[in-house]
Amino acid sequence: MPGDWSEALQRLIHIERKVDRILEHGASPAGAMPAKPHPDQAFGNMSYAQHGEDLIFLNIFSLLGVHTPKYIDVGAYHPLNISNTALLYQRGCRGINIEANPNLITAFLEQRPEDVNLNVGIAPCPGELDFYCIDEWSGRNTFDKRTAEDFVRLHPEFRIREVKQIAAITLDEVIERYNGGRFPDLLTVDVEGFDYAVLAGATFDRSKPTVICAEAVSGADRDEAERLINLLSERGYRPYFRTLGNIIFVAEDALREIWSSLPRR
Repeated sequence: MPGDWSEALQRLIHIERKVDRILEHGASPAGAMPAKPHPDQAFGNMSYAQHGEDLIFLNIFSLLGVHTPKYIDVGAYHPLNISNTALLYQRGCRGINIEANPNLITAFLEQRPEDVNLNVGIAPCPGELDFYCIDEWSGRNTFDKRTAEDFVRLHPEFRIREVKQIAAITLDEVIERYNGGRFPDLLTVDVEGFDYAVLAGATFDRSKPTVICAEAVSGADRDEAERLINLLSERGYRPYFRTLGNIIFVAEDALREIWSSLPRR
């Protein structure tokens, strides 16, 4: 990984640690109110996502004529802070939030009451899984033991404080139970090194999301981009945009629609 990218991730890790401490005391780091957006800013001047992914989603769906896309957010972490779906919720979109950490789900029930909010893990097979906790509130907690161990090895100021047993179900089961058996427009996955397993365990036979956002680089700094691209390419997706941590994929038929709408010279 290039040095500047690694340094950026280091800064993000320490910023997140400060946010974790704020969350532990029951507050949200709201800060000052933003300036009024410019009239030409199609989606306003706010992004809640870690690297602006929410604005990219809104651009893609606007090009497709979908103005209130539905979503499923796996590893949702917090209803506002570094959330890929908070901006969509504020703009009238609704969906499903899934967060395995029982300490974090209450905030969703309070701040995203019109969403379906599930305190459960997502895995290729249902069952009880080991959940490796860096701390009580961290978005770095994970079902992937290797990711947890690599993270604390790279960042010795942290440690695995607890291993909890968390109930997990499959992504397909969530879709069947809570969304009538059909995937919503957007699937975003951020589960700290477990993203490939979650996506590999899902089937897109009856339906599939138009856009998938998956974390390629977690706190352990391991880059899973190639594996994710290979997996989703086989399922009819193409990488559309890459941020510092995530890859945004768009279904091939939707990509054709986006580009076919452009004027021809």
